[in-house]
Amino acid sequence: MKGGEWEMKTTIYWVTKDVGNIQRIREKFNLSADTTLNGETPAEIREEDIPLLRETEKRGFIQIRNKNEV
Repeated sequence: MKGGEWEMKTTIYWVTKDVGNIQRIREKFNLSADTTLNGETPAEIREEDIPLLRETEKRGFIQIRNKNEV
């Protein structure tokens, strides 16, 4: 949390396989280039970016997966 902002920790599953779209989404939400064998990327999304991330999910590019760490 920085300067009163909070972040949502989540996991992004890449529905799209289009490398260009994935790159643009990574840049927009500042996601790492790491992807697991299951096609997932851990993410920390800023509060103000959550509505756009949900819209990206509605459009079928990603799935937002909330995983609890044990």
